[in-house]
Amino acid sequence: MLYLVALIVPPLALFLVGKPFQGIFNLILWLASIVFALTILGFTIGFVLWLIAALHAAFVVNGVKADKRNQALIDAIKGRDGQGG
Repeated sequence: MLYLVALIVPPLALFLVGKPFQGIFNLILWLASIVFALTILGFTIGFVLWLIAALHAAFVVNGVKADKRNQALIDAIKGRDGQGG
């Protein structure tokens, strides 16, 4: 679900996973893409900026999920999964 949010509204996905500074950077990039897409300056530039913002958000979401998976694996190896130790 977060990947879909990352494609449609990239900054929101970053705020939802707890990355506020990257979310602010992405918000600036995303708003610039909207401004470029809606003006005569160029739809192509706006699309490229949106694509960069969406890819950035998707990679960050993937990294956060991977960190959580790795931490769960480390905890299971160390015996902190509630089954003794």
